[in-house]
Amino acid sequence: MSEQQEFSLGPFDGELAARVAEARGHLSGVDQQILAYLTDNPDGLAFHTAESLGAKAGVSRAAVVRFAKKLGYTGFTEFRTAARDAMMTSQESPLSRFSHAEPGSLVERKAQRDTKNILAAAGLVREKLTPAAQAVAGARRVLIMGARMSYGLAAHLHRLLNEVREGVTLLDPGFPDQVIGVGSRDIVIAFLFRRYSRLTVDLLADIAGSGAPVVLITDGRGHPSAAAAAHVLVAPVDGPALYDSMVAPMWILESLAAEVAAVRPRQSRARLEAVERFTKDHRLLS
Repeated sequence: MSEQQEFSLGPFDGELAARVAEARGHLSGVDQQILAYLTDNPDGLAFHTAESLGAKAGVSRAAVVRFAKKLGYTGFTEFRTAARDAMMTSQESPLSRFSHAEPGSLVERKAQRDTKNILAAAGLVREKLTPAAQAVAGARRVLIMGARMSYGLAAHLHRLLNEVREGVTLLDPGFPDQVIGVGSRDIVIAFLFRRYSRLTVDLLADIAGSGAPVVLITDGRGHPSAAAAAHVLVAPVDGPALYDSMVAPMWILESLAAEVAAVRPRQSRARLEAVERFTKDHRLLS
């Protein structure tokens, strides 16, 4: 398994993906062997010992410990604890987080976590953002979907893309039949973050048979919907506040919009000029 190949560890893999991206170039063949085993057995990490994981992956206990340390953990125990914590938090509600609020400066802790998330996201999408933007720029239509907590992200991306190209539609979760007629010349951009919207998952399943490529912006490679997506942009969302942090996803969608505009600069400029004229003609700004 190469460093560029995808891996999936369920709710934990957003953080693991970020750590592997940061360790790129320092992972040995033995490390890749451990990573390959975890990819094929995503539920086991939280319950393994270093010895048992090594036996399953065909490497030594010491190799497992070295692998954990290369990813920035103090050792295997911290690595496994992170996996266990991720399993517990992936379905947490804001209410349960409120009940376990930590003391101290939330603002400072959130600023540090959000900064780390953005830097991790930058590493994860470095080689994926441009191909996704090219696909979006070249599509006949762009349909953007997001439900519940992800709807705000979808609405913001719709606003940005609508200013640099035509044919951009924001799917209304109340009227999902807007996906009828989507085809191979179109592209769908979907936001899917824990706790995952059943509506978005169901719509993605319907779209899979239409031939329309999907750009999935999500918190990890673990959700089955990622398997059918043509482009997957991963944004870590861990944070100390009541809700998952959408700072890194916001960074990704704004970067995607900028990349789309850069693919066809003349068309983007013409569209921006038209939007500016409309704004002035209708005195939309004071």
